[in-house]
Amino acid sequence: MQGRDIRRRYFSKNFRVCPPSGLLRQFRSFREGRISGSSQPIWSADETEIRTRQSAGRTGAEGHPTADAPALFGGGEDPYRAGRTARRGEHLRALPPRRHRRLDVLRLVQGVPGSRQAPVGGRHGTCRNLWRGERSSSGSLGVEGSRRRSHPGEPSAKKKHERGWGERGMRYPASEKAEIIALVEQSHLPAKRTLDKLGIPRATFYRWYDRYRAGGIEALADHRSRPDRVWNRIPDDVRGQIIDLALELPELSPRELAVRFTDERKYFVSEASVYRLLKAHDLITSPAYVVIKAANEFKDKTTAANQLWQTDFTYLKITGWGWYYLSTVLDDFSRYIVAWRLGPTMCASDVTATLDQALAASGLDHVSVRQRPRLLSDNGSSYVADDLATWLRAKDMQHVRGAPYHPQTQGKIERWHQTLKNRILLENYYLPDDLKRQVAAFVEHYNHDRYHESIGNVTPADVYFGRAETILAERHRIKRDTIANRRLQHQLQAA
Repeated sequence: MQGRDIRRRYFSKNFRVCPPSGLLRQFRSFREGRISGSSQPIWSADETEIRTRQSAGRTGAEGHPTADAPALFGGGEDPYRAGRTARRGEHLRALPPRRHRRLDVLRLVQGVPGSRQAPVGGRHGTCRNLWRGERSSSGSLGVEGSRRRSHPGEPSAKKKHERGWGERGMRYPASEKAEIIALVEQSHLPAKRTLDKLGIPRATFYRWYDRYRAGGIEALADHRSRPDRVWNRIPDDVRGQIIDLALELPELSPRELAVRFTDERKYFVSEASVYRLLKAHDLITSPAYVVIKAANEFKDKTTAANQLWQTDFTYLKITGWGWYYLSTVLDDFSRYIVAWRLGPTMCASDVTATLDQALAASGLDHVSVRQRPRLLSDNGSSYVADDLATWLRAKDMQHVRGAPYHPQTQGKIERWHQTLKNRILLENYYLPDDLKRQVAAFVEHYNHDRYHESIGNVTPADVYFGRAETILAERHRIKRDTIANRRLQHQLQAA
């Protein structure tokens, strides 16, 4: 048998016997030109010993036999090499005496109409695990013994559904499961050998087969795994109470509803649970105002109330009266509105009048403290006036102004203005007293009823008057007791 025929038998895609690792190393060494002619025997696939005669000893410039070297396979001349010089790597070294035989292949795998299964012996052939790191048929040994792809223009990575069967962790649609069952039933091989060739675990196949016999091809479809019971599920009666509260207070957001329900009913529910429940009942509506995302944290944080007060003006229009200006003093630590004043002017006297109200409301005008609150404002004309500076020196208060054209420095009071206008500007006002009543009502709601997310879902009054820690500890206890109760109820139902 000639050398070219032996190589074709061992390394052609159509011949499905995998050479051992020793033969593969010998073939690579031979192709790289490190081995010349040899007197050792060469064994063919059917163990027919082929002796070679000693090479004439002459080598070319690179150490290869010349064109007149005798043929390695048989005693005569190689008809494939007649009239040409020896190509690099055509002289095989002696092969180890080892028997190779054709393995049985699954006849039904090839040529199945509509099947995604690759031909037998390709990527999922019988020899795919013999060589560690060996590639598939698309990336197997080429004609030069390298690991390049047989077709360079073909992408090396294929989509998952084009790789065939047998991949680890691969999912199969119901149609392919039925096709695999049909192949195993029609195969002339035992089921174990057939499944080994397909790369399907037997336990997986028989699980499919039981489902197929019980419910047909529809039973082969994958279903999402869900537990029968969830121990942390909110009871139906509690869900009904949440829906009733949401219908009673439609202006509250899911976050505010969750906190309000926990405080009033002493039963913990999370914001996410309330949101999912309201969404399932189509009770989530878009807000009647534009939400602007602010920064996560303020850079220079205060640690107690009355350390820093922020103040600013905002504009509110009254029909027939023109613009009115709202001056507000906000505590930086608690977001508590200490004082506010609505008037037709925006001057230093309005600022000092608002600060007098703030000192009276906080009680700092009657007691002596180590340090008065610092005042943070922008660079408006009323805040850079000499009258305000004189008043602040008399009250022993420091004044801090933000950078020009940088309202983010006073971000908390700017956010207060946005929250206020989102609510009270939904209506038109024709008298200053009507606007004052609306502002007073909203300030009361903001300070004592509205849960503020940035301070732990408590009200600004809770933080300003020191009640926040007690409230948060009580909520933590309610949450712990609620989860323990849900787990107990789940265990009782399971028993």
